[in-house]
This record gives sequence, structure tokens and C-alpha cells, in this order.
Amino acid sequence: MTQFVGNFPNITELTLSKSFDVLRDSMITNLNCIIPLKQLTKLTLGCHRFSFEQLIKLLQYAQNVHTLKLDSILFYRTDSNSIQRNEIFRIVSNTNNVKNITIRKELTLDKIQLFTILFSRIQYLTINLYKEALEPIARFLLSKPNDNTRHLALLCISK
Repeated sequence: MTQFVGNFPNITELTLSKSFDVLRDSMITNLNCIIPLKQLTKLTLGCHRFSFEQLIKLLQYAQNVHTLKLDSILFYRTDSNSIQRNEIFRIVSNTNNVKNITIRKELTLDKIQLFTILFSRIQYLTINLYKEALEPIARFLLSKPNDNTRHLALLCISK
């Protein structure tokens, strides 16, 4: 990527496929030089080794993404409180515009809770669940006092 000369000033969609190597911090900056990440409205991550922390860093530059599709997402930190205390997490949770999320890999309740905190404007959510996680996740997503899911209009659950 460092040898690439040129850019794509009109791009609004970005797909990183399965063969794409995992982003390093400097690669996000380089990618932003080639593709104006702030213009993106749709982001598809097909790479299987993409971490939640990398997603947050990428969305820091791509605040206008409204559609996010993930094949899977890795969580290296198990403590969601430490993730939420991260300054970039707090900035992205207040500035992102993601309204439509599709996650193909199964998620647990604590990961869904983290996603709803990060993406509090979510309107359409498509997820895969483990059978035993269905009831607690559905209860969480559909509960009335849940301020993070107040905009949720469509929930699609599959396995």
C-alpha cells in the first residue's frame, strides 16, 4: 500500500474481503490517504481476524458509515467495561451514524450489549445467535427501558 500512487475521491462503499490482512494502526492512516474514509456510507468486513478495537479505530475516521456488515469480529479484551472506558470508543459511540448492522458470526449477550452501546442509533439489526443465547438477547434488545435500542425498528435473528 505504501507504493500506491493515486486515490479514489468518490468512493462511498468499502469491502475488505477474507484475504485482506488485518489492519494495523498505520494502515488505517494509509487507507485514509487513498480512500477518504469520512465519505464511506457502507462498510463490509469479510476478514475473519478483524478485532472490535480495529473496528472502532476505523470508524473513528469513517463517521458517516450507516450500513455495517461483519462476517465475524474478534474480542481480545473480555472486560467490556475497559473497552467502554477507552477514549476512542467514547468518541466513536457519540459520533458514528451506523443504523444498519449485519453480523454473520454468532454473538453472546455481552457482545450484543457492547454493540448497542457503540451503535446507539441502530435501526436494523441482523444477527446469528447460539440457541441458548436467544432468550436473554431478545429480552435485552426488546426491553422498554433499554435506551441504546430505542431506535431499533427491525430485528432479524437467524441461525
